[in-house]
Amino acid sequence: MSNKTKDFLFTPFGLVLLLSAISIISAIIFGNNQSDSISDLILKNLSYWQNGFFGLLEFTLQMMIILVLGYSMAIYKPIHDGLKKLATFPKNQHQAVLLTALITMLSGLINWGFGLIVGAVLARFMAMAQHEKGKNSNPALLASAGYLGMAVWHGGLSGCAPLKVAEKDHFLDPKIGIIPVSETLFSSFNIFVTAGLIFIFLGTLLILSKNEKIQHIKIHSEPIKPISSGKSFSLASLVGSIMLAVGIIFLFNSDGGIGALNLNTINFLLLGILLFAYKKLSRFTEAVTEGIKSSADIFIQFPFYAGILGVLQASGLVEKISLVFLNNSTEAFIPLISFSSAAFVNLLIPSGGGQWAIQGPILVEVGKSMNLPIGKLIIVFAYGDQISNLLQPFWALPLLAITGVPAKQLLKYCIWLFLVGFTFLAVSIFFFF
Repeated sequence: MSNKTKDFLFTPFGLVLLLSAISIISAIIFGNNQSDSISDLILKNLSYWQNGFFGLLEFTLQMMIILVLGYSMAIYKPIHDGLKKLATFPKNQHQAVLLTALITMLSGLINWGFGLIVGAVLARFMAMAQHEKGKNSNPALLASAGYLGMAVWHGGLSGCAPLKVAEKDHFLDPKIGIIPVSETLFSSFNIFVTAGLIFIFLGTLLILSKNEKIQHIKIHSEPIKPISSGKSFSLASLVGSIMLAVGIIFLFNSDGGIGALNLNTINFLLLGILLFAYKKLSRFTEAVTEGIKSSADIFIQFPFYAGILGVLQASGLVEKISLVFLNNSTEAFIPLISFSSAAFVNLLIPSGGGQWAIQGPILVEVGKSMNLPIGKLIIVFAYGDQISNLLQPFWALPLLAITGVPAKQLLKYCIWLFLVGFTFLAVSIFFFF
């Protein structure tokens, strides 16, 4: 295989094309209608792919919006300046690493796009602050701490799978109905496991920080331009305040209360907050324009994931794959298998939303057949998706650009964080599912 071919295949777009080809070929070989001729099978499955291509338009836009709004929050000047001020507090590398990780993970639980950029900016500011104080630091370790938002995000307020199934008429609604976030994100299981994961990561970082030598590596970082708000209350801030009031009133007056949160509700409230904060529409538009650049991959790749889903469903492969799980697994091990497979597939499909579109139907089919709690099973999927982000370079690209840390230096620490986090999650799922 030539270097050019390798470079293409191991890009996110190259992988989604490879997965598309594999799904179509598998459907031709193993799908329904095997009595048809080869040419008919090829044409049928290509039509399934085309018909499904734009089947997730709503989901695609929701994921783009949540990333763009999270990015817009992170580059808001008061937040940017606050992070810079926060970076002056730690007295040594240990404190800098732990504070970076904690703020990053809490930010990631609010919004994954927000956590990704906040973590990168804070890691960069921490390294700069330690240097200005004449203290030694480890930029790569700080960067790994600043990436941990992506290792906890799917159990937080922007978790795409739990929020998607909380909507009316989501693409799995006919099979499982609406699963409120009280059974997923706000369940005692998720709260316990996510809190435990945060403490496990902090403990691991403390050990790494104490045992790793100070690194002197050349970094070439790209500064982020913060965007300030307008100076006076304007139409944009008025609209934002109205949206916030409407969103909060309807949320708490709904039958499910806070449990009625879904992707649309989160995006509506975030949009209201940002319009109110930026005050002037021109400033908010400037921030959104920057954020949209980061959402280009979602725009390009999600239709291909929808096409794969179309092939898997229409060809009958979803049911057949589900039967393989059912015939070769016991009820006790299905959660662990779901978790592990989600972690593996995330390496091929670097998007929680795209991955849910493909794995969700299989997971739901198996869960229903074994009478497992679907809400818990969705959270288990979320854990698998998030933890292998530590090995997935796709979402690390913005962080690498902002911190200037080489990818191989970041990966050295992320591997340790992945191993510890994966073990903790696997044990938690086995004993507490």
